[in-house]
Amino acid sequence: MFFVTSFIFGCSFHYDQGLQLEQEERWAEAAIEYRIALVENPEDTDIREALKRMNIHVAQENFEMYQQYLKQREYHKAYRRLEAALSQNPELVEAYSEMRHWWHLLITGKVDLEFNRFSSNLRLAEEMILQVRINTPNRKLLTGNISSETGIFFLEDVVYRTQPKQLAEYTINSIGLKIKHKSSLGYVRNEFKKFINFRELFPLQVRGSIKNINLKTPQNILDHRTSLLNEGENSTAWHPPRLVSYELQFDGDDIRVKSDMNHSEFAPSILYLNNSGRRANIDFGVYQLQMNGSGRKWSIKRKTYRTSKDDYFYVLSSNISLNRYFYYDRVFRFIQ
Repeated sequence: MFFVTSFIFGCSFHYDQGLQLEQEERWAEAAIEYRIALVENPEDTDIREALKRMNIHVAQENFEMYQQYLKQREYHKAYRRLEAALSQNPELVEAYSEMRHWWHLLITGKVDLEFNRFSSNLRLAEEMILQVRINTPNRKLLTGNISSETGIFFLEDVVYRTQPKQLAEYTINSIGLKIKHKSSLGYVRNEFKKFINFRELFPLQVRGSIKNINLKTPQNILDHRTSLLNEGENSTAWHPPRLVSYELQFDGDDIRVKSDMNHSEFAPSILYLNNSGRRANIDFGVYQLQMNGSGRKWSIKRKTYRTSKDDYFYVLSSNISLNRYFYYDRVFRFIQ
Protein backbone atom coordinates (compact mmCIF):
# COMPACT_ATOMS: atom_id res chain seq x y z
CA MET A 1 0.00 0.00 0.00
CA PHE A 2 2.84 2.37 0.86
CA PHE A 3 4.51 1.61 -2.48
CA VAL A 4 1.35 2.41 -4.45
CA THR A 5 0.76 5.67 -2.56
CA SER A 6 4.36 6.75 -3.10
CA PHE A 7 4.13 5.97 -6.81
CA ILE A 8 0.99 8.09 -7.26
CA PHE A 9 2.50 10.93 -5.24
CA GLY A 10 5.70 10.80 -7.30
CA CYS A 11 3.77 11.12 -10.55
CA SER A 12 1.76 14.15 -9.39
CA PHE A 13 4.42 15.95 -7.34
CA HIS A 14 5.66 18.29 -10.10
CA TYR A 15 2.11 18.97 -11.26
CA ASP A 16 1.11 19.92 -7.70
CA GLN A 17 4.19 22.13 -7.44
CA GLY A 18 3.20 23.79 -10.70
CA LEU A 19 -0.30 24.48 -9.42
CA GLN A 20 1.08 26.10 -6.29
CA LEU A 21 3.52 28.27 -8.26
CA GLU A 22 0.76 29.23 -10.69
CA GLN A 23 -1.41 30.45 -7.82
CA GLU A 24 1.53 32.62 -6.74
CA GLU A 25 1.80 33.94 -10.35
CA ARG A 26 5.34 32.60 -10.67
CA TRP A 27 4.71 31.68 -14.28
CA ALA A 28 8.20 30.66 -15.41
CA GLU A 29 8.78 28.40 -12.41
CA ALA A 30 5.34 26.85 -12.81
CA ALA A 31 6.07 26.15 -16.48
CA ILE A 32 9.24 24.27 -15.50
CA GLU A 33 7.33 22.07 -13.07
CA TYR A 34 4.57 21.37 -15.59
CA ARG A 35 7.16 20.51 -18.23
CA ILE A 36 8.79 17.95 -15.93
CA ALA A 37 5.38 16.55 -15.06
CA LEU A 38 4.54 16.20 -18.75
CA VAL A 39 7.74 14.27 -19.41
CA GLU A 40 6.73 11.85 -16.67
CA ASN A 41 3.09 11.70 -17.84
CA PRO A 42 3.06 12.56 -21.58
CA GLU A 43 -0.57 11.46 -22.07
CA ASP A 44 -2.02 13.60 -19.26
CA THR A 45 -4.21 16.26 -20.90
CA ASP A 46 -4.54 18.30 -17.69
CA ILE A 47 -0.78 18.71 -17.47
CA ARG A 48 -0.54 19.53 -21.16
CA GLU A 49 -3.20 22.24 -20.85
CA ALA A 50 -1.52 23.64 -17.73
CA LEU A 51 1.81 23.90 -19.56
CA LYS A 52 0.15 25.61 -22.52
CA ARG A 53 -1.51 28.05 -20.14
CA MET A 54 1.82 28.87 -18.48
CA ASN A 55 3.65 29.25 -21.78
CA ILE A 56 1.24 32.02 -22.73
CA HIS A 57 2.09 33.89 -19.53
CA VAL A 58 5.84 33.29 -19.88
CA ALA A 59 5.76 34.39 -23.52
CA GLN A 60 4.14 37.66 -22.48
CA GLU A 61 6.81 38.17 -19.81
CA ASN A 62 9.53 37.53 -22.38
CA PHE A 63 7.94 39.99 -24.78
CA GLU A 64 7.85 42.66 -22.07
CA MET A 65 11.54 41.99 -21.34
CA TYR A 66 12.17 42.24 -25.09
CA GLN A 67 10.67 45.72 -25.09
CA GLN A 68 12.81 46.72 -22.12
CA TYR A 69 16.01 45.54 -23.80
CA LEU A 70 15.07 47.45 -26.95
CA LYS A 71 14.80 50.66 -24.94
CA GLN A 72 18.24 49.95 -23.49
CA ARG A 73 19.60 49.21 -27.00
CA GLU A 74 20.64 45.73 -25.85
CA TYR A 75 19.72 44.25 -29.19
CA HIS A 76 21.16 40.75 -28.86
CA LYS A 77 19.46 40.23 -25.50
CA ALA A 78 16.25 41.65 -26.93
CA TYR A 79 16.27 39.30 -29.89
CA ARG A 80 16.79 36.23 -27.68
CA ARG A 81 13.73 37.25 -25.64
CA LEU A 82 11.69 37.71 -28.80
CA GLU A 83 12.68 34.26 -30.05
CA ALA A 84 11.75 32.75 -26.69
CA ALA A 85 8.37 34.50 -26.68
CA LEU A 86 7.49 33.13 -30.12
CA SER A 87 8.64 29.60 -29.29
CA GLN A 88 6.43 29.63 -26.19
CA ASN A 89 3.44 31.21 -27.90
CA PRO A 90 3.56 31.23 -31.72
CA GLU A 91 0.21 33.04 -31.72
CA LEU A 92 1.56 36.11 -29.92
CA VAL A 93 0.70 38.66 -32.61
CA GLU A 94 2.87 41.48 -31.24
CA ALA A 95 5.97 39.28 -31.21
CA TYR A 96 5.31 37.97 -34.70
CA SER A 97 4.94 41.53 -35.96
CA GLU A 98 8.20 42.60 -34.31
CA MET A 99 10.16 39.77 -35.92
CA ARG A 100 9.65 41.45 -39.31
CA HIS A 101 11.83 44.36 -38.17
CA TRP A 102 14.96 42.23 -37.69
CA TRP A 103 17.73 41.40 -40.15
CA HIS A 104 19.87 38.28 -39.66
CA LEU A 105 23.45 38.73 -40.85
CA LEU A 106 26.28 36.37 -41.68
CA ILE A 107 29.69 38.05 -41.90
CA THR A 108 32.30 35.93 -43.65
CA GLY A 109 35.79 35.92 -45.11
CA LYS A 110 39.15 34.22 -45.11
CA VAL A 111 42.63 35.21 -43.96
CA ASP A 112 45.77 33.69 -45.46
CA LEU A 113 49.01 34.09 -43.51
CA GLU A 114 51.93 31.93 -42.51
CA PHE A 115 52.32 30.98 -38.86
CA ASN A 116 56.02 30.31 -39.36
CA ARG A 117 56.58 34.04 -39.82
CA PHE A 118 55.72 34.64 -36.16
CA SER A 119 58.53 35.27 -33.73
CA SER A 120 59.65 32.43 -31.50
CA ASN A 121 58.21 34.27 -28.48
CA LEU A 122 54.74 34.14 -30.00
CA ARG A 123 55.02 30.49 -30.97
CA LEU A 124 55.86 29.61 -27.35
CA ALA A 125 52.68 31.23 -26.00
CA GLU A 126 50.30 29.13 -23.91
CA GLU A 127 47.47 29.65 -26.42
CA MET A 128 47.09 31.52 -29.72
CA ILE A 129 43.85 32.22 -31.58
CA LEU A 130 43.66 34.19 -34.81
CA GLN A 131 40.79 36.67 -34.65
CA VAL A 132 39.08 39.32 -36.72
CA ARG A 133 37.27 42.30 -35.25
CA ILE A 134 34.43 43.93 -37.15
CA ASN A 135 33.08 47.48 -36.89
CA THR A 136 29.29 47.67 -37.00
CA PRO A 137 27.06 50.62 -37.98
CA ASN A 138 25.76 50.89 -34.39
CA ARG A 139 29.35 51.35 -33.13
CA LYS A 140 29.56 47.91 -31.52
CA LEU A 141 32.59 45.70 -32.09
CA LEU A 142 32.16 42.06 -33.13
CA THR A 143 34.89 39.47 -32.65
CA GLY A 144 35.22 36.20 -34.53
CA ASN A 145 37.78 33.41 -34.55
CA ILE A 146 39.70 32.57 -37.71
CA SER A 147 40.05 28.84 -38.32
CA SER A 148 43.67 27.72 -37.99
CA GLU A 149 42.93 24.96 -40.52
CA THR A 150 41.09 26.82 -43.28
CA GLY A 151 41.63 30.50 -42.44
CA ILE A 152 37.86 31.04 -42.75
CA PHE A 153 35.92 33.19 -40.32
CA PHE A 154 32.20 33.73 -39.91
CA LEU A 155 30.13 35.71 -37.43
CA GLU A 156 26.39 36.10 -37.01
CA ASP A 157 24.67 39.31 -36.03
CA VAL A 158 21.11 40.62 -35.73
CA VAL A 159 20.06 44.23 -36.30
CA TYR A 160 16.79 46.02 -35.59
CA ARG A 161 14.92 48.41 -37.90
CA THR A 162 17.95 48.75 -40.15
CA GLN A 163 17.76 49.88 -43.76
CA PRO A 164 19.48 47.45 -46.16
CA LYS A 165 21.96 50.11 -47.32
CA GLN A 166 23.28 50.40 -43.76
CA LEU A 167 24.53 46.82 -44.01
CA ALA A 168 27.26 48.09 -46.35
CA GLU A 169 28.80 49.99 -43.41
CA TYR A 170 30.32 46.93 -41.73
CA THR A 171 34.13 47.19 -41.91
CA ILE A 172 37.24 45.42 -40.70
CA ASN A 173 38.51 46.88 -37.45
CA SER A 174 41.57 44.69 -37.01
CA ILE A 175 43.06 41.28 -37.67
CA GLY A 176 45.38 39.79 -35.11
CA LEU A 177 46.29 37.15 -32.62
CA LYS A 178 44.76 36.61 -29.21
CA ILE A 179 47.60 35.35 -27.05
CA LYS A 180 47.51 33.77 -23.62
CA HIS A 181 50.75 34.00 -21.65
CA LYS A 182 51.39 32.06 -18.46
CA SER A 183 54.16 33.15 -16.13
CA SER A 184 56.37 30.83 -14.10
CA LEU A 185 54.22 31.75 -11.09
CA GLY A 186 51.06 30.62 -12.87
CA TYR A 187 49.61 34.05 -13.64
CA VAL A 188 47.69 34.26 -16.93
CA ARG A 189 47.83 37.36 -19.12
CA ASN A 190 45.78 37.87 -22.30
CA GLU A 191 46.96 40.06 -25.14
CA PHE A 192 45.64 40.92 -28.60
CA LYS A 193 48.48 41.52 -31.04
CA LYS A 194 47.17 43.40 -34.06
CA PHE A 195 48.70 42.62 -37.44
CA ILE A 196 46.34 44.85 -39.39
CA ASN A 197 44.62 47.74 -37.63
CA PHE A 198 42.06 49.91 -39.41
CA ARG A 199 40.68 51.01 -36.02
CA GLU A 200 37.11 52.30 -35.68
CA LEU A 201 36.10 53.08 -39.21
CA PHE A 202 32.80 54.43 -40.51
CA PRO A 203 31.87 56.14 -43.79
CA LEU A 204 31.91 59.92 -43.77
CA GLN A 205 28.93 59.86 -46.10
CA VAL A 206 26.69 57.32 -47.85
CA ARG A 207 25.18 58.50 -51.13
CA GLY A 208 22.65 56.94 -53.44
CA SER A 209 19.86 54.50 -52.73
CA ILE A 210 18.85 50.91 -53.36
CA LYS A 211 16.25 50.53 -56.09
CA ASN A 212 13.63 47.86 -55.59
CA ILE A 213 14.62 45.47 -58.39
CA ASN A 214 14.96 42.23 -56.45
CA LEU A 215 14.79 38.77 -57.98
CA LYS A 216 11.34 37.21 -57.72
CA THR A 217 12.79 33.96 -56.38
CA PRO A 218 15.92 33.89 -54.16
CA GLN A 219 18.90 32.23 -55.83
CA ASN A 220 21.70 30.14 -54.33
CA ILE A 221 24.83 32.22 -53.72
CA LEU A 222 27.02 29.47 -55.17
CA ASP A 223 25.37 30.05 -58.55
CA HIS A 224 26.68 33.62 -58.45
CA ARG A 225 30.27 32.88 -57.41
CA THR A 226 31.58 32.04 -60.88
CA SER A 227 30.88 35.64 -61.92
CA LEU A 228 33.56 36.73 -59.43
CA LEU A 229 36.40 35.06 -61.36
CA ASN A 230 38.74 37.72 -62.69
CA GLU A 231 41.70 37.68 -65.05
CA GLY A 232 42.81 41.16 -64.00
CA GLU A 233 45.83 42.10 -61.94
CA ASN A 234 46.07 41.44 -58.23
CA SER A 235 45.76 44.41 -55.91
CA THR A 236 48.92 45.64 -54.22
CA ALA A 237 49.56 45.00 -50.54
CA TRP A 238 49.59 47.99 -48.20
CA HIS A 239 50.01 48.82 -44.53
CA PRO A 240 47.05 50.90 -43.28
CA PRO A 241 48.00 54.32 -41.90
CA ARG A 242 46.73 55.61 -38.56
CA LEU A 243 43.80 57.40 -40.15
CA VAL A 244 41.65 56.06 -42.97
CA SER A 245 38.54 57.88 -44.22
CA TYR A 246 36.11 56.88 -46.94
CA GLU A 247 32.67 57.40 -48.46
CA LEU A 248 30.18 55.01 -50.05
CA GLN A 249 28.20 55.59 -53.23
CA PHE A 250 25.39 53.23 -54.29
CA ASP A 251 25.35 53.03 -58.07
CA GLY A 252 23.03 50.35 -59.46
CA ASP A 253 24.46 46.98 -58.46
CA ASP A 254 27.77 48.53 -57.40
CA ILE A 255 28.83 50.17 -54.16
CA ARG A 256 31.72 52.54 -54.81
CA VAL A 257 34.28 52.91 -52.04
CA LYS A 258 35.90 56.33 -52.30
CA SER A 259 39.09 56.75 -50.28
CA ASP A 260 42.25 58.84 -50.55
CA MET A 261 44.21 55.65 -49.88
CA ASN A 262 43.04 54.14 -53.18
CA HIS A 263 42.44 50.89 -51.28
CA SER A 264 39.25 49.32 -49.98
CA GLU A 265 40.31 46.20 -48.07
CA PHE A 266 38.60 47.54 -44.95
CA ALA A 267 35.21 47.32 -46.70
CA PRO A 268 33.36 44.15 -47.72
CA SER A 269 33.76 42.62 -51.16
CA ILE A 270 30.17 41.46 -51.77
CA LEU A 271 26.83 42.16 -50.11
CA TYR A 272 24.14 39.54 -50.65
CA LEU A 273 20.62 40.51 -49.59
CA ASN A 274 17.67 38.19 -49.14
CA ASN A 275 14.93 40.75 -48.61
CA SER A 276 12.13 38.21 -48.44
CA GLY A 277 13.91 36.23 -45.71
CA ARG A 278 15.39 39.30 -43.97
CA ARG A 279 18.87 37.79 -44.17
CA ALA A 280 22.14 39.07 -45.56
CA ASN A 281 25.64 37.75 -46.19
CA ILE A 282 28.42 40.33 -45.86
CA ASP A 283 31.39 38.79 -47.67
CA PHE A 284 34.86 40.28 -47.10
CA GLY A 285 36.59 37.92 -49.54
CA VAL A 286 40.06 36.44 -49.07
CA TYR A 287 42.75 38.52 -47.39
CA GLN A 288 46.44 37.85 -47.85
CA LEU A 289 48.62 39.14 -45.01
CA GLN A 290 52.33 39.60 -45.62
CA MET A 291 55.13 40.52 -43.23
CA ASN A 292 57.87 42.84 -44.43
CA GLY A 293 61.54 41.91 -44.35
CA SER A 294 62.18 43.43 -40.94
CA GLY A 295 59.40 41.32 -39.42
CA ARG A 296 57.80 44.37 -37.84
CA LYS A 297 54.93 45.33 -40.14
CA TRP A 298 52.18 43.40 -41.83
CA SER A 299 50.54 44.48 -45.06
CA ILE A 300 47.21 43.38 -46.50
CA LYS A 301 45.65 42.85 -49.91
CA ARG A 302 42.51 41.19 -51.20
CA LYS A 303 43.03 38.11 -53.32
CA THR A 304 41.71 38.00 -56.88
CA TYR A 305 39.83 34.81 -57.73
CA ARG A 306 41.45 33.21 -60.78
CA THR A 307 39.69 29.86 -60.40
CA SER A 308 36.94 28.52 -58.17
CA LYS A 309 39.61 26.96 -55.94
CA ASP A 310 40.66 30.46 -54.89
CA ASP A 311 37.16 31.16 -53.56
CA TYR A 312 36.71 30.14 -49.92
CA PHE A 313 32.91 30.20 -50.21
CA TYR A 314 32.70 26.67 -51.59
CA VAL A 315 34.25 25.34 -48.38
CA LEU A 316 32.09 27.61 -46.22
CA SER A 317 28.92 26.42 -47.95
CA SER A 318 29.53 22.88 -46.66
CA ASN A 319 28.53 24.15 -43.20
CA ILE A 320 24.90 23.04 -43.24
CA SER A 321 24.03 25.07 -40.14
CA LEU A 322 24.59 28.26 -42.17
CA ASN A 323 22.51 27.18 -45.15
CA ARG A 324 19.73 29.69 -44.41
CA TYR A 325 22.15 32.50 -45.34
CA PHE A 326 23.15 31.12 -48.74
CA TYR A 327 20.32 32.63 -50.79
CA TYR A 328 19.91 36.12 -52.21
CA ASP A 329 17.49 38.21 -54.24
CA ARG A 330 19.87 41.16 -54.65
CA VAL A 331 23.66 41.34 -54.83
CA PHE A 332 26.07 44.29 -54.70
CA ARG A 333 29.78 44.42 -55.45
CA PHE A 334 32.09 46.88 -53.72
CA ILE A 335 34.34 48.64 -56.22
CA GLN A 336 36.77 51.54 -56.12
